[in-house]
Amino acid sequence: MEEGLAAAFGAGVMPNDKRASAIVDIGAGTTNVAVIAKGTVVHSASDRFGSNEINEMLATHLRRHRGLQVGEETTEFLKTSFASAFLPDDIAKTMEVRGRDVQTGSPHAVEITTGELYPVVESVVRRIAELVKDTLTELRPEVAADIYDRGVILTGGGALLDGLDQYMRTYINLAVSVAEESRYATVNGLVKMFDDPKLLERVSRNELGVLQNAEIPFEV
Repeated sequence: MEEGLAAAFGAGVMPNDKRASAIVDIGAGTTNVAVIAKGTVVHSASDRFGSNEINEMLATHLRRHRGLQVGEETTEFLKTSFASAFLPDDIAKTMEVRGRDVQTGSPHAVEITTGELYPVVESVVRRIAELVKDTLTELRPEVAADIYDRGVILTGGGALLDGLDQYMRTYINLAVSVAEESRYATVNGLVKMFDDPKLLERVSRNELGVLQNAEIPFEV
């Protein structure tokens, strides 16, 4: 089944809901945008970038501009505990980051500020917001009306980035919320599906219909 559908169920979208809901699932390596109605995906889009892109950009910034090489644990900590997707109130807030000096290879540390990291993070977040905005412009009027009323739900580990919902709200001019247990929304959605035989049967039937109606290329 499509990941966006599982994430929607895990975020609390009801399979029998006739009105449309928009789910943005931000994973480590991919971002999926899915619009769900009546337990099926009525429109979707995805791209191969996610929250890991922020880690890579942070590491690149520190290496190029501060001469410090850091590991994955350090960039993950910076992303989850210090960086923000929305311009922070205190851009002068500092943190010491330890790693290895690029020139000498010796242990080294530098002080960075939230204001310094904000544009690095924002460059990735903007790509996610652009994907969402472009996807929502392709909806049928009735579906778009539902999304206008309900807004957008963020799921996935990337949804936990500080200020992301605020940034997205400003960019797409719609209500944006983060699902409870957003990191586990897809897994929770799959659990709900397998716990409900009727839901599992319905989803399987919908997916089978999609496959039967698809053109399957083959070689002669």
